Amino acid sequence: MNPIKTAAFAALALASVSQVARAQYSLTFLHNNDGESRLTSYTDALPQFGGVARFATMLNETRDFYRAQNHGVVSIFAGDTFLAGAQFQASLDSGLPGSRTFYDALAISRMGYDVSVIGNHEFDFGPNVLAEFITGAQTTNPTTYLSANLNFASEAALQAHVAAGRIAPSKTVTVPTASGNKTIGIIGVTTDNLPFISSPGLVGVNPVAAAVNSQIASLKLSGVDHIVLAGHLQGLSTDNTLVSSLDGGIDLIIAGGGDELLHNVAATSPLTAYNASAPGSVVDTGFIGTEGRATLSGSLAGATNTYPLPSTVTDAAGRNIPIVTTGGNYGYLGRVTLNVDAGGAITIDDSSAAQRVADVSADATHGVTANATVLAESVAPVQTFVAGLAANKIGETSVQLLHGGSSTIRSRETNLGNFVADGILHAAQQRAASFGVDAPVIGLVNGGGIRANIAAGDISRKSTFDVSPFGNFVSVVEDVRAADLKLLLENAYSRTTDSNLADGINPSGSDGRFAQIAGMSVVYDVTRAGFAFDNAGNVTTPGERIRDLTIGNVPILQGGSWLIDPIAMTFDIATLGFSANGGDQWFRTTIGGTSTYLSQIYSFTNVGVTDQNALQGYVGFINGGNNAVDVSGFKPEYSVQQSFQGDRISAIPEPGTWMLVGLGLAFALLKCRTRRSA
Repeated sequence: MNPIKTAAFAALALASVSQVARAQYSLTFLHNNDGESRLTSYTDALPQFGGVARFATMLNETRDFYRAQNHGVVSIFAGDTFLAGAQFQASLDSGLPGSRTFYDALAISRMGYDVSVIGNHEFDFGPNVLAEFITGAQTTNPTTYLSANLNFASEAALQAHVAAGRIAPSKTVTVPTASGNKTIGIIGVTTDNLPFISSPGLVGVNPVAAAVNSQIASLKLSGVDHIVLAGHLQGLSTDNTLVSSLDGGIDLIIAGGGDELLHNVAATSPLTAYNASAPGSVVDTGFIGTEGRATLSGSLAGATNTYPLPSTVTDAAGRNIPIVTTGGNYGYLGRVTLNVDAGGAITIDDSSAAQRVADVSADATHGVTANATVLAESVAPVQTFVAGLAANKIGETSVQLLHGGSSTIRSRETNLGNFVADGILHAAQQRAASFGVDAPVIGLVNGGGIRANIAAGDISRKSTFDVSPFGNFVSVVEDVRAADLKLLLENAYSRTTDSNLADGINPSGSDGRFAQIAGMSVVYDVTRAGFAFDNAGNVTTPGERIRDLTIGNVPILQGGSWLIDPIAMTFDIATLGFSANGGDQWFRTTIGGTSTYLSQIYSFTNVGVTDQNALQGYVGFINGGNNAVDVSGFKPEYSVQQSFQGDRISAIPEPGTWMLVGLGLAFALLKCRTRRSA
């Protein structure tokens, strides 16, 4: 570390003060996160915004502009470069494993990122697909993938990339500035929840703070001028909390995984700040559509949403660290400039902001045209593939199947949740005998894995990819004790809260672990103690929310009391391999004082079909091969338009709560308890 700058660390100022004239040199960091395979446009409904080919143009124009101002420029992709779904399926279907074309990787390589952080979605198809993808990202401008807290030694394909330097815990980048070359050390980290939210195989996940501090020490010894932390920790509040555990030395945190939109309402145009001609794209142009500044939560609850965002806690050197992030889907490019004076003190330039990516047809002044090479190589093939999926009709529905990709399906029964769970159970029942396992009687699917709605009208093959994009294999877990099934459900329904009296639950209080179910019904009490575990993963509260449990038409638990022997009675369950292996922290328990997963007690068997295949096959099963048949007409829980009147999952508040809202609402809630889809 430069000794002059080291002495000036405490002088780091987070106020937005333009110091272009006084700066000895400036560093501009261009960043984005959560591209998630949205190569064609920001969303299907907003085709004139985003798109990786337009993003490539904006990145190149912005990088060229700041280099022309003698800034050192560094480009960072903060994780989730791809995501399962119809667009990524184009890559998976482009050839055999080992010879496939990864269109996202081609685009990343064309854009010439200095580093890309390994996020959670990079592992959604397992380590080998990630290894293929990283190979594809080396075709034009080699990109280094970073994660300091992951250990790849037990995954040969990824370890080969480590040996070749394509995966590393950190990287040093040397950039020319107005004051000569400066060396930037960039540390990458990945969420330590990785085993629970993705499929990393045998990749080891180590504590984040210790890994970062180790890299800080190493980079200081190597004599770098600045250190930046690039993390994919799933939300700004996690990055903010991490600061208090860090040794001194980090100048900037670039975050990913939360999709928060930060905004500098007082940003100065680069045209003003640098008294220079700039392309129209290099301007903060606000938000896409009706989007606005993110509401901060967690450890940042109540903090002012700014770009950059000062950490509310300090590191070991007593410094607040600026944090930046931006929205995903190639819709925004973040740019943050650090001005460094002769004494080494750093200020954030007040032109720092996030740039919206728009087509010239949507914004003639600040829009961009698509990069022709990226458009031809990465966008056009994906558009053709997705159009083919959309044209392949496999069924129809007269009502909407809701609420994929929302907090609702992570906290209530929905008709879409029922439909997907039935499809998984059906697929497992049909294939069980071929794989030598018993046919399951129960289906469980995590709400976080159901990602999109099915609109009224035709159901296409694309619809099934949109709803179930992750390619998780349907699995059967045999002979699960009733007591352990209850424990699993306690975990699944542990995060909802009693704040919406009309429904008995708070949709924002849950997460992806919420179980959509088939072949059973459950009543749980949101006001009772929920399943909980400590930071070491040990179960501290087994939960007492599950009050009634019925398998098929047979009640086995009523009012919290067993009607059967919960140890002797067992059930065969259909779920996804992700969940059976502990994803979303399902199947968690403590045995002999040691935290473990029921998946380490019960074996599970993949039955050779993915969740998307199961959904597609179930539509065909219901239709009987006739696309004119309406899938919504077969079960009442599919036909309910708003999907709050099923009878599989019922959430109830305490009787005392009903008293507070009067007899009229009490009657409505009681009716809801017996009929509703939560």
